[in-house]
Amino acid sequence: MKMAIPKLKTEKKFVLKDHGSKIVFLIGAILGAITFIVIFGASMINPSNTNWVLAYTSDATQHHLGWVFFRNSPWTFPIGLTEGLTCDGKVSCMYSDSIPLFGLIFKILSPLLPENFQFLGLWGVICFALNGGFGASLLYRIKPDIVFASIGSLFYSAFPPSINRITHHNSLGAIWLFIIAMILCLDHKKEYKHKFTPMILWGVNCMLAVLIHTYFVPMVFIVMMGYVILVVYRDKKLKKAIAVFGTSVASTILTLFIIGAFYGQGGYTDGGFGGYSSNLNTFFDCRGLSKFLKPLNSFDGQGEGFGYLGLGMIVCVIISLIILLSLIEKKEGNFIKTARELRKKYKVEFWAFFVVFMVSFCWAVSNRITLNGRLLLEIPLPRLIRGGLSIFRCSGRFIWVAGVLVMTSAMALVSKLTKKTAIVAVAICFIIQGMDIRDWCRTLNNQYAKQPAYEYALKDEKWEELTKDTKEIIFLPMKDAYGLYMQMYFDFAQMAAKKHMSLSSFYLARMDLDSVREYAQEQYDQLKAGNGRNDVLYVFFDKEDAVEETDNTKVYEIDGYTVAKVK
Repeated sequence: MKMAIPKLKTEKKFVLKDHGSKIVFLIGAILGAITFIVIFGASMINPSNTNWVLAYTSDATQHHLGWVFFRNSPWTFPIGLTEGLTCDGKVSCMYSDSIPLFGLIFKILSPLLPENFQFLGLWGVICFALNGGFGASLLYRIKPDIVFASIGSLFYSAFPPSINRITHHNSLGAIWLFIIAMILCLDHKKEYKHKFTPMILWGVNCMLAVLIHTYFVPMVFIVMMGYVILVVYRDKKLKKAIAVFGTSVASTILTLFIIGAFYGQGGYTDGGFGGYSSNLNTFFDCRGLSKFLKPLNSFDGQGEGFGYLGLGMIVCVIISLIILLSLIEKKEGNFIKTARELRKKYKVEFWAFFVVFMVSFCWAVSNRITLNGRLLLEIPLPRLIRGGLSIFRCSGRFIWVAGVLVMTSAMALVSKLTKKTAIVAVAICFIIQGMDIRDWCRTLNNQYAKQPAYEYALKDEKWEELTKDTKEIIFLPMKDAYGLYMQMYFDFAQMAAKKHMSLSSFYLARMDLDSVREYAQEQYDQLKAGNGRNDVLYVFFDKEDAVEETDNTKVYEIDGYTVAKVK
C-alpha cells in the first residue's frame, strides 16, 4: 500500500504536465496568430484578396499562379503534376513553390471555391501560429512554466527571418518543422505506448517538409543528427536510431515520388552555391530593419542568409552568457574544474548540440567564408561535391536552424533564474525586440493591411481577338536570364489560366532549360520563315526580337508588349 501512493502521485504529475503542454501550445499558437495580424493585418487572410499577391511582382505571384495552373490540371499520378507551364510537359507543383500540402488540399476543394481564390494569407497566419505553438512547447519541455513558455513563444512567432519570408517565399516561413524536430530530440527518452511512434513522428515530419518546401528536408535531417547521437550514445538504442533514420529517408523519397519530384527531364542542381550564403555577421546584421542597430556590410546574394536575431534576443543571449558563467563559478568556486565536470556529465548532450549547430552554421556560411564586406577564405570544392551541394544552392537559409538553437539555448539559461525573475527577463527582452523591429513591422502593415490597388496589365480589348482559338503562348526567343522577365510571365500566365492556354515557359525552380530553349528557337525559326502556327500567340521578350510583319504574320504593340499572330 505504501508503494502505491508515490506511484499515483507521479502519474498525476505527469498528466498535469502533459495537460500544461497542450495549454501552452494553444496559447503560443494564439499569440503567433495575433503577431501575424498585428504585423500584416487581417486583409491578407481573406481568400478572395488576390490583390496583394498580384500587385507586388514577387515569388508569391509565382506560387499563386503555379497553383492556379495546378488547380486547372486534371488529376494524374504522380498527384502533384501541373500541366501548361512549360513546353517540356508536366512539372510538379513543388517546382512552382505552390506549397504542395495546401495546393493538394485546395485542389480537392476546388469545385467549392470561387474562381478568385488564394490561400497564401491563410498559410501565413497558420505558420505564425504553429511557430508560436511549437516554440512554446519546446520551451515548456525545458522549463514547465506556462507563463514563461508563452512569453518566450513570441520570439519564435516573430522570428525576423520568418517575418522577412512570409510575403514572398511564403512556404519558407514554416520554421515549426525543425522546431518539431528539436522537440523530438528533447523527447528522446520518452516511452511511448507503441514503440513505432518515434518512427511515425519523424516520418510524418519529413513528409510535411517535402510537402511544404524541400529546403526544410535537410534542416529536419540536420536536427535528426542530434537525435541519433542522443539515442545511440545516451540511450544506448542503436536499432531505434537506425529505424528512425531509415523510416525518415523512406518517407521522404516516397513523398517526393508521389508529388512528382522525379518526373520529367529537368536538372536538380543549379549554379550559385556559395553566393547565396550567410555572412559571419548574420546574427547581428539587421540589414536596415532595426530601429537601433546599423546594417553591416555583406555580399550580394547573402540576403538568403539573413539570420538577424533581433536586439531583444541579442540582449537575451548576453544575459544567458552571464548566467552561464555565474552558474559555473558558483558551483565550487573553481571555474575550470566545474566546466570540465559539466562537460563530462553532459558530454553526449554537448556533442548533439555542437553537431547540429556546426553543421547548420557551416552549411549556411558555405565554402566562401565572409565577414562584413571581406572574403576571408574560399575553400575549393571538387566538382562532384559542389554539384551535390548545389541542389540546395541557397545555403544561407540553413542559418535559421542555428539561429533557433541559439535563441532556445539563451532562453533555457534565462529560465535558470527564479520563476518571477525569468519571466520578467524574457518579457523585457521581447519588449526590446518589439521596439527594435517596430518601424519595419509598421512598414509591412502599411503595405499589406489594406488591399493594395491592382490593375491587370493586359486590359486592351484587342486581346480577346488575338486569343480566340489560341492554345498556346510562346515566348521568343528564350533568354538565359529569363528570370528578369517575371512581370511579363505573370501577366500572360493570368491570361493563359483564364482562357485555358498553355505556356512555352514559366518562372520555375526547376526546368529543362535546354529543351525549352530548343523548342523556342525552333518555333522562332519557323515564324521567321513564314511557317508560324495560327493557334499560337507569340510574345517577344524584347521589342528588338520581333519578326518582320508580313501578309501572313501581324505584329502588334499592346499594353507595352510586342506580340505576333499568324492569320
